[in-house]
Amino acid sequence: MRRKTLLVLSVVLIVSIALSACANLLPQDEEPLTGDYGSPYTPQEHQLRTFEALWKNVQDNYIYFDTADVDWDALHTKYTNQIKGGLSNEQFTTLLHDLESDLPAGTLTYQSRAERIKVDTTDNSTYGGIGAYIGFQAQPEPHIVILAVMEGSPAEKAGLQAHDSLLKVDGSPILLEEGIAAIQRVRGPAGTSVELTVQSPGKAERVVQVRRAQLTSSSKLQAYEIAGKPLAYILVPPLTYTGLMDDVKANLQTFTTSKTLNGLILDLRVAGSAGGWPLQDLFTIFRDGEIGEFYDRVNAQTARITGQDMFGSQTVPLIILVGQNTTGSPEILAASLQAYDRAIIVGEATPGSIEATTSYNLPDGSRVFIETTSFRLPGGGDIGNSGVKPDFQVEAGWDDILPTHDPVLEKAIELLEAQP
Repeated sequence: MRRKTLLVLSVVLIVSIALSACANLLPQDEEPLTGDYGSPYTPQEHQLRTFEALWKNVQDNYIYFDTADVDWDALHTKYTNQIKGGLSNEQFTTLLHDLESDLPAGTLTYQSRAERIKVDTTDNSTYGGIGAYIGFQAQPEPHIVILAVMEGSPAEKAGLQAHDSLLKVDGSPILLEEGIAAIQRVRGPAGTSVELTVQSPGKAERVVQVRRAQLTSSSKLQAYEIAGKPLAYILVPPLTYTGLMDDVKANLQTFTTSKTLNGLILDLRVAGSAGGWPLQDLFTIFRDGEIGEFYDRVNAQTARITGQDMFGSQTVPLIILVGQNTTGSPEILAASLQAYDRAIIVGEATPGSIEATTSYNLPDGSRVFIETTSFRLPGGGDIGNSGVKPDFQVEAGWDDILPTHDPVLEKAIELLEAQP
């Protein structure tokens, strides 16, 4: 199975095939547990119970358990032997985090009891940072790519723009092993400053000081008619928002008022699968009929859409732009519309990060997220393993695009203009 570089904790699915499993939550203590309902457990026994519960959830529910290139018996023995050798609670937590890297990337995410409580009680509606949506690129050297900048944010005020690359944070390079988690070094309390080494496409590196602020995530769809041509362009932002589909429909109406639209370019190059991504709504305006199959280890169900034409949306020639930062539901949309000959795909191959995860509570109060659900195309093509393969490959990443030169967009325009 191909190892992916991005983890998607939530995919908006049309068909819900999620599994759930819960166990009683027990506190983890250094002293043996006592009670009136059974023999006490030693800390080691309690750790083994927790690990075995985690392992059973992987065995029963991990979507690629039968096909992953993993020696499951050897891995199980390795971890149980370490637990039996004697571990403190802190060492046990570290061990289970190590399991994340011993499995195919994205398979499993572990949260200790303390980490779970922190996540569940933290208000994520606001955060301290610079106000930029980012992706991660490993080549030619590890760096952060700015996908979009919030309007009025510290990043915008400091002159940062979409397509810029962040090479260093406070003088320290972005590391390959950090991946997208390097954003935690960019974030920080409002009022503090961060020094960023920035490179815009085609320009020399520069150092920028940005004063962080308390931010509420916000995003906005971009749409415009291509000058001098009966073509239109819609860029779906990294983060969905209430009213996104209303904006899509309003722009489609504007594009077709008193004129015929000869082609639409739907840009998904920075679109990721945040909660509430409008997968079903977008399918509805561009497709009528089957779209593919959602499945888990037990069930599979073909999904169908009843299409609704929005100002010619069902028939307008459609090109979808994708790239390395297209993840989750946007990948499903692009691959399905391509498979049913409803859209032409242009750009770079996507990572195939489409699997949905399910959370399982463990006996010590910790929690594990496991990939449990995926999507396949007619004929069995599983984009969770292959990603979306463009009809026209254009090797130009988001950080290669100049204000006056976007090779991926230019190829899409060329294709639409060449149509009969």
